[in-house]
Amino acid sequence: MSLWRTQRRCTAGLCCLLLALCSWISAFNLDTTTVLIKEGEEGSFFGFSLALHQQLTPEPHSWILVGAPQARGIGALWSSRPGALYRCPVTPEKCERVDIDGHESKDNQWLGVTVKSQGIGGKVVTCAHLYELRQHVNQTFETRDPIGRCYVLSEDLTERDDLDGGEWKFCEGRSQGHEQFGFCQQGLSASFTPDKNYILFGAPGTYNWKGLLFMASPIEDALVYKTLEPSKSSFEDVAQNSYLGFSVDSARGIMSKSELTFVAGAPRANHKGAVVLLRKDNVYRLMPEHILWGEELASSFGYSVAVADLNSDGWTDLVVGAPNFFDRKAEIGGAVYVYLNPASHWEKARPIRLNGTYDSMFGMTVSSAGDLDWDGYEDIAVGAPFDGDGKVFIYRGCSSGIDTKPSQVLDGLNAGVKRLGYSISGGLDVDGNFYPDLAIGSLTLAMCILSLSSVEVKACYTYTAYPDSYSPHITLGVHFEADIERRKLSLPHRVHFLGRSLSEPEYVHSVEVELRGQKHPDCKTVTFVVQVEQSFIHACMHSVMSEHKCSQKMHLRCIASFLSTSQVNFVREGCGEDKICQSNLQLSYQFGTKAPISNAFIPLPRDESDVPVFSLSDQRSVVLEVTVTNMPSDPENPQEDGDDAHATQLLVSLPNTLSYSGLMGQQVYLCLINQNGSQALCELGNPLKREATVKFYLVLSTSGITIETTSLSVHLALSTISEQPALAPVTAYARMVIELPLVLSGLARPHQLFFSGAVRGESAMTSLQDIGSAVDYEFIVSNAGQSLQTFGSASLNILWPYELINRKWLLYPSALQVDGQPPTNCEPQSEINPLQLSLQLFLPVDKIRNSFLLIRAHMWNSTFIEEFSSVSAVELLVRANITIKSNIKHLVLKDAATQVSVMIYPEHGLSDQHSIPWWIILIAVLAGIIVLALLVCLLWKVSVHLHPLNNAQLQLQPSDVERKQATELH
Repeated sequence: MSLWRTQRRCTAGLCCLLLALCSWISAFNLDTTTVLIKEGEEGSFFGFSLALHQQLTPEPHSWILVGAPQARGIGALWSSRPGALYRCPVTPEKCERVDIDGHESKDNQWLGVTVKSQGIGGKVVTCAHLYELRQHVNQTFETRDPIGRCYVLSEDLTERDDLDGGEWKFCEGRSQGHEQFGFCQQGLSASFTPDKNYILFGAPGTYNWKGLLFMASPIEDALVYKTLEPSKSSFEDVAQNSYLGFSVDSARGIMSKSELTFVAGAPRANHKGAVVLLRKDNVYRLMPEHILWGEELASSFGYSVAVADLNSDGWTDLVVGAPNFFDRKAEIGGAVYVYLNPASHWEKARPIRLNGTYDSMFGMTVSSAGDLDWDGYEDIAVGAPFDGDGKVFIYRGCSSGIDTKPSQVLDGLNAGVKRLGYSISGGLDVDGNFYPDLAIGSLTLAMCILSLSSVEVKACYTYTAYPDSYSPHITLGVHFEADIERRKLSLPHRVHFLGRSLSEPEYVHSVEVELRGQKHPDCKTVTFVVQVEQSFIHACMHSVMSEHKCSQKMHLRCIASFLSTSQVNFVREGCGEDKICQSNLQLSYQFGTKAPISNAFIPLPRDESDVPVFSLSDQRSVVLEVTVTNMPSDPENPQEDGDDAHATQLLVSLPNTLSYSGLMGQQVYLCLINQNGSQALCELGNPLKREATVKFYLVLSTSGITIETTSLSVHLALSTISEQPALAPVTAYARMVIELPLVLSGLARPHQLFFSGAVRGESAMTSLQDIGSAVDYEFIVSNAGQSLQTFGSASLNILWPYELINRKWLLYPSALQVDGQPPTNCEPQSEINPLQLSLQLFLPVDKIRNSFLLIRAHMWNSTFIEEFSSVSAVELLVRANITIKSNIKHLVLKDAATQVSVMIYPEHGLSDQHSIPWWIILIAVLAGIIVLALLVCLLWKVSVHLHPLNNAQLQLQPSDVERKQATELH
């Protein structure tokens, strides 16, 4: 910091001015330059829910708890997606997975759909609302009921107490089926009560999706409170399909200043949505006391709820999100209703409606942010994840209720984040500056925005003159100016004065000091906002006394002023013994693309000259990986360079064909973008430490690329206020080709043919049926890109097997049909039905949207009988490819060739008939007869020799009839 001081000499004596300065820090707003980003696995929905948390034992830690309900399992369960809870430190270290049933398979249970913290030193709850209760497993009458389940953890995220663990499943053991508790889905929402005695659980699937609330104690094993069943409710209540419990919260000061009131959203109640205010009675019931109804059909009023005392009147106000609110004429897409508490007389409440932009889902999440600016009024944060890349709006509380104009808008575009605002958690100071911070989630990452601090500078002036009797009134013009050295390097300023005039820049503030005589001090206090990071502020502040008005009564003549300057500089660390920072920044790069699902970086292929090649087809972006290191150039003499590089920045200059789109990577740094996206100034660290490595990914839009574009060039210029005179800019270069998204495919119907019959000459044929079996060849050309007229003309070439080498017909083309836009001509036309045989009209079986060519052909039956009757099968191939005629030399075709196969078989018996000559068959039959005769004679001779008769008599035994006749004779 430097103080410039101007004095004027007067003839009556010497005026001595004494200056005193003091400063302290106080918070004013959220610091979008101090953003801590935590990134999770692609597709895990990392950031779907989050909570700020602080543990005190066994050792103090501040965490950002992040739910990832689609995270993969661990080890052998990698193929499943049970979900997970992560704890992320508020430092650059990576997040750690919290061990919750890590070795039990619960695929698609959505663990982490909700995560809430009880506060400093309190417990944590996270839920899996699609956890299934499985009964009669592996039996025909197996049932699976998504009842939901929640896990309660101690402050260090372990199971230390008896009630810790995953046995928080209140729908287990109750009547199943969707009309009861079978589709309970407990844990879709959860919340700790402010007295830390209870946990609220929403179960919107209970009772035919009427919904239900459970409330239980995390500190004692007591009975569970729950809302009323539909049949037992004599109070005003919501009906079936209301989704009661979709969102929950609680506070004192809603219906009574001393008692707790529980708030539950029912976004489908009465087709508009509702918010139910409940109290607990002495028989473990949660009784409805008042219902706030939505105003528009299908607005999802109650999708999110929050409580905060916005006007600091001692009564808690309600904030209700309706993200599907829609007004076509006003182009409103989402709304938030702010109900200022009318001293518990809610029938008199008239909400203030905050509106979002079209299709923004404004109000999808609302959260109390605490008192961000320490003005005594609580503030709120509203998420609109589909407003561009996602936005979070900060609204300040005030004596009248709420300032309807957002005091700050946090844009996902500035941080390279998509769907920012999907979840919000605030009201807790995690960086130790006594001001509440804010955590914001998207579906891929979570980021914590630390509260911004301000510095108040109190400057006091007095003067002493000789003689003592000389004591005129003096008016001093005091000029404060900040970030002098930084702006000399053309770097953006980071100091903003508050209360300055509209004509002054943000880094300048001027005031006047009235000195009413010598030894009569006068003090002025100015406030400026700075980034509070160690060794980060290198701004200078100047106080310039630019005017001296002598008292008219003294009639003094003033002499020309002179300027004196005093400076107070911040000490730079990591500069070695000589206190001179000599850095050694080195930059490397490589071009690549994003994987379609995982968003992983894929380097571009390289040509024979080792130059990366970018193929433009349907890709909307190219990714530039940038790596910056600060290593000593000579490891044996590390003291020569490689010191901390202070205020390290990267200026990215893009050609007209590219524009800045965002950032990727585990470490995402702040990049300031100019209006048309052609330049990006990225902060890489202040300082970038010795032996540090920074790697991040610039996502660049290719919307400006034309057919004349042949290369991509990105200018990369590193800068630092440390000493490195040889720091030269680098140009990242890649060659570009235009990949035409033409896809050629083909098929044959039928894909099998058979030949048989007699051989017929060409002159004996009068119709196509005389030739042989028909087959349709269909070639489909798909173009997913723009019209080819932009690039040139395309041709489909078909290699047709007309005949054999002996000039015999093989596959006779009889008809051709083309379906495409614009109309297509085929050449030569004489090749279709050259014999001019009578045609038979036909239509294709399918009507394909894409352009296609259909050729009707006939297999020449006689040729196959004559030439292929001795083989078991013939494979007939028809090949096709696409060629482009264009003046553009960097066009590339992919998948532009195909071949269609048809299998041709002889009819059963034909191959047997012609495969063996008749005389061979005759000789074989005769030989068989002779062998059989010889064998019979041989066996007869052997039988006679072994069993001679020897005059033996053959006696026959009498039958039963003969015995009876003989008996009668006797």
